Amino acid sequence: MAEPELAAYLVELAGSTVGLRLGLCPSPDGIVAGAGQNKATAIRSWGTRSVLLDRLVALEAARLGVARPGSPDDWVDCLQAAGELHLSPPSELEALQCYRANNYRYRVAEARRVRHVLLNDRQMAERVYQEATGPRQLADLAAQSLDAGTRAHGGDLGWVERGQLAGALEESIFSAEPHRIYGPVESHFGWHVLVVDAVRPAEVRPFAECKDEILTELASDRRQAAWREWWQRRVAEAITVPDGSLDLLAPGLPGTSHRH
Repeated sequence: MAEPELAAYLVELAGSTVGLRLGLCPSPDGIVAGAGQNKATAIRSWGTRSVLLDRLVALEAARLGVARPGSPDDWVDCLQAAGELHLSPPSELEALQCYRANNYRYRVAEARRVRHVLLNDRQMAERVYQEATGPRQLADLAAQSLDAGTRAHGGDLGWVERGQLAGALEESIFSAEPHRIYGPVESHFGWHVLVVDAVRPAEVRPFAECKDEILTELASDRRQAAWREWWQRRVAEAITVPDGSLDLLAPGLPGTSHRH
């Protein structure tokens, strides 16, 4: 096959279902020749490996009964069933070590439970502020609110964290004393009269609360690593491209977006 024909074929392959599954480089233009190679040789090595790798995927999927070759999880399940992968679950000690090393991931920001009445103008907001002698009265006055989403719930905005609102409204909420009526506060929505019903302080979630999700994440990482190691060994055993200098994992594994 002449070089222009090969290049056209590889572009077509890279854009096909096969190419997407393998994570092929979208064009031979992206191929970089290795030491001692010219561009044409690098393109041919890449193309040959691409075709052989796809064939290997198909053969191994058929041998192992992998229903979805694009899913690393399906491969791991089938490899375990065939006795070719043996994975032990992560321990609680490993989860605890991960928790301590990544403590920042389990921080919960301060949040405040807010109730408000939204009005068109300052004069109306002043009147509501005068009438609302406490949180219960403000909830009753929420029937006048322009905020249809909270009107039927006594003006309850739910839990609010910093960064969800802006400007004077957010500052008022996070500087407010709980259970005290504040307002009028202007925002681009209109004029607010508000009360903070509860405060949830910033904290780090305890390990007991995070343990199961950490174990799940570690198990998933372990499966992915085992799958990649198995596939790397299998490619090294099955595919040799003379005059090629591409990495064993290039052009890519099923289920990855690796690019050379």
